[in-house]
Amino acid sequence: MSVTPVDMGPCKIRFTPGSAYWNQRRQLAGLRERIETFCGLIDFPADLGPYQFAQLLASALEFAPDLIIELGRFLGNSTCAFTEAANRLAAVSPCRVVSICDSSEWKRITAPKLRKVLPASWFDPLEAIRGDILRFDFSKVLAGRRRVLLFWDAHGFDIAECVLGSILPQLAGRDHIVLMHDMSDVRYSAGSANYGGKGLWKGVNAGAERFRIGIIDSPVAQAIAVQDFASRNRLSLDSADHSIDLEINQVPGRCEEMRQLLGDKLFSLQAHWFWFSLNEHSGPFTFPRFGR
Repeated sequence: MSVTPVDMGPCKIRFTPGSAYWNQRRQLAGLRERIETFCGLIDFPADLGPYQFAQLLASALEFAPDLIIELGRFLGNSTCAFTEAANRLAAVSPCRVVSICDSSEWKRITAPKLRKVLPASWFDPLEAIRGDILRFDFSKVLAGRRRVLLFWDAHGFDIAECVLGSILPQLAGRDHIVLMHDMSDVRYSAGSANYGGKGLWKGVNAGAERFRIGIIDSPVAQAIAVQDFASRNRLSLDSADHSIDLEINQVPGRCEEMRQLLGDKLFSLQAHWFWFSLNEHSGPFTFPRFGR
């Protein structure tokens, strides 16, 4: 374990999922039909529901990164959300999306569907790479980038070691946020605490068995690794659900306005994703060793 002092100066990040969802509500309302079209074409809500699509899109629009790195893609629900955001940001803040996944579904299934309804230029900000995250050279795509959104949706302890030990040290000196899917907040989740006849979680990612540690309910290894990392580095690891509750649900009138603008498909107090940033304080930070 290595300790790396990083002089980040004053914290520049001003982002929360709840404020992003609220601030971008009118933009989302204007894109309501478009978002529903994306979700309908992909037709895999178990991977990412329409309300989560809207939340991720709002987060990208609000944070306005110049680079979005997506780890894990499969059919590409989140890929569409981030590419749509990059297109929307292009006029004022050019943004590139680099998506890395070892699956071929995007190229074989989703992209051909999208090309029937979207202009070729929509794909310009996106580089959808089929490859091994553990062998990818992130220093090249990060070169010259100042503001980065990392969407961490690829699972396993090896990927976690790569993210925490290789990518995050390179993000420490830049404005950034890290968003993580497949993690529910037990304070807000409707899921049962019962085992429901299932056994213990034994390391199978995104399977039927889940584990609960602290406020997190999850079926993926990164939920354990990131809690360890956040604790060692005195970082707040919190859910989008909590932020949405504080900044929308508990403010009179906001829920009603959001529901009226977005409808029940795109507005939800549920989120099922967490986030954090090293920008929270100036360090020093400790990172696990990563060897390719």
